[in-house]
Amino acid sequence: MKHILLLFCALAPVVCQAHSGKARYHVVIDTDGAADDLRALCLLLGNREAEVLAVTTSDGAQHPRRSASCVRGLLRTLHHEGIPVGCGRPAGSLAPAWRTHSEQICWGETAVPNRYPDAPALLAETIENEEEPVIAVALGALTNFSDLLAARPALKNRIARIVWYNGCTRPHESANYCADSDAARYVLASGIPVTMVSTCAESPVAVTAAWIDTLATVPTPHARKIVATHRTPPLSRLIEEQHLQAWDDLAALCLFMPELFEHKPLTPTVTACTLRNPETFCPATVALLLGKPDAESRVFYGFPCDAGCYAQDVRPIIEQALALHGPSEWRAGVLTNELHGHLGIYAIIGVKMGIRAREFFNIGVDDIFVTTYAGHCPPVSCMNDGLQVGTGATVGHGLIRVAECDTPRPEALFRFKNRAVRLRLKPQYADRIRRDVRHGIELYGDLTEDYWQYIRRLALQYWLEFDRHKIFEVLAEEPEIG
Repeated sequence: MKHILLLFCALAPVVCQAHSGKARYHVVIDTDGAADDLRALCLLLGNREAEVLAVTTSDGAQHPRRSASCVRGLLRTLHHEGIPVGCGRPAGSLAPAWRTHSEQICWGETAVPNRYPDAPALLAETIENEEEPVIAVALGALTNFSDLLAARPALKNRIARIVWYNGCTRPHESANYCADSDAARYVLASGIPVTMVSTCAESPVAVTAAWIDTLATVPTPHARKIVATHRTPPLSRLIEEQHLQAWDDLAALCLFMPELFEHKPLTPTVTACTLRNPETFCPATVALLLGKPDAESRVFYGFPCDAGCYAQDVRPIIEQALALHGPSEWRAGVLTNELHGHLGIYAIIGVKMGIRAREFFNIGVDDIFVTTYAGHCPPVSCMNDGLQVGTGATVGHGLIRVAECDTPRPEALFRFKNRAVRLRLKPQYADRIRRDVRHGIELYGDLTEDYWQYIRRLALQYWLEFDRHKIFEVLAEEPEIG
């Protein structure tokens, strides 16, 4: 454990340096639905350095349509439903031996629509509309990228590079190459820079129970998902049999921490990257899943959670609120109520709504346009303060607009690039707030000092009890793609 901690400290500057708050990498991910792909997706989705624009599926460990269902289930479980999923075509190759246990892994909620855009069409739409250069992370066959380039060859200039997991010792014999060798040859000859990632054949990286136990100490949903899937069959059995290794998850690691890999040019555009030291895998993945302590802060390094920093009545909820709702909601809730001038009920609702919208698209602060229907009159309009802090869509940035409406309501429309989602406080929660506030007026009078103390107690109670994943109606407005 000591050497792991030392390696983690050495890696910490890589993920904790000063930053602008924007994602460094804008990525599309292609997966064939294997267990190592699930780990890679969690690493990519769980770090603010990467903005995942879309996920597509190719033939391999699972059939593309089944993989698409798994990916969508994973995104729903992690509350990232706003990331589009595309389905590729079967490549016609034989199913690999590991398909049986790949199909037994629980990726997430499966009660989702069995309808997906065509993968090359989704890739084309996503890459064409993205202002920043796109990095493609390929965790399976290169079928979808081959089809994309054949249909839209000019888009190769919009792809900065492809990070592809493929055995570098004998690349033409590896599973991801052989799954669609024609596609692999076409893409590798396209002129797009390709980083071909692998582990060292002489010292493979085993996925062990000890690594899973270490990830269990990381308090993020993406780490918890990896742990849950690997502590249940069939993966728990494969770990006991010492079968599982780090494969496609190394592609995610190489994207974030290329300095851990040895780089060897194979052609002018293809570079083989091999992990130098297997012992770096565990601390590096922990560092990626923890992310930057200052990922959302511009003044603080991290955010103060010590009870001594807070008012007496706030202290009892800190630990539980952090455990239930996470540090992002805590930070936004604290800053909102300082800005708002008092602990407000609808201000807290706005915070939870804003954080939920960011989760939906899996983005950081200051990346989203908000139209709020909360109006201009308290108490419902107090929600607007929480929305601004929760999303970073402030008046000063011109990213929030208060819609003129006859009946203000706790509802907002969030737009990110060409996608949108509408969130609305469920009627039962709105009714509860109205009843509780009315009871306070009956007890203490309207706007008296005792009334405000009562509202403060309610706000703290709602802050702790209301789960942002349960209190809102989520109405996605999906664009037509392909």
